[in-house]
Amino acid sequence: MKGIITGDIVDSSLISAQYRGELLNCLNTMGEELQCVAPFSMELFRGDSFQLLIDEPSAAIKIAILLRAGLIRHTASKENGMWDARISLGIGNVEFLSERIVTSDGEAFHYSGRQLDEMGKQRLAVKTPWQDVNDELALSTAFIDDIINGWSSKQAGMIYLALRQDTPKKDIAKLIGTSVQNVRNVLSSAKESLVRKYIERYRDIIMSHISQPTI
Repeated sequence: MKGIITGDIVDSSLISAQYRGELLNCLNTMGEELQCVAPFSMELFRGDSFQLLIDEPSAAIKIAILLRAGLIRHTASKENGMWDARISLGIGNVEFLSERIVTSDGEAFHYSGRQLDEMGKQRLAVKTPWQDVNDELALSTAFIDDIINGWSSKQAGMIYLALRQDTPKKDIAKLIGTSVQNVRNVLSSAKESLVRKYIERYRDIIMSHISQPTI
């Protein structure tokens, strides 16, 4: 069982040509930096879309949230709004794995791709093979999506540093040259504690269902 993230950049047509290289570099950099959360493969396509195959489904939502945080954090110009992405996470089996992620196939790919088409204005969604999990995550994911939508680049940057390797606040303060109290204030305003609780709850229920014997 794998986690498949399918994403597309929000309002990519409004990003001017001079910043498209920076956007691509941002995605590629995160493709390397987020390997510490869980191993994954990443492929960019169509210029404004990406797909990840994640070996540990229980870690996939953390990667999804960090991808959005990283994009918001690195917004090159706020003239047309923050950089962001619509991200659909599918959990399930992968029946066919080719050399390219985008030509692979299976349950997880179907959940991720179809859900992205149905998301509308929502920017984060999760679909699994288990209806009880889907029912629970539908509401909590909507709340987290709303929190992320309200992040400033400063808040997103602080969340990225705090969550990626669970870096202590004092180390973040030293890294960016500010006070520990300022770090606390920014993370508090970004609802870090709620985001962490959501990630932990997601991980617990995914791991619990994966470990259940099949009948």
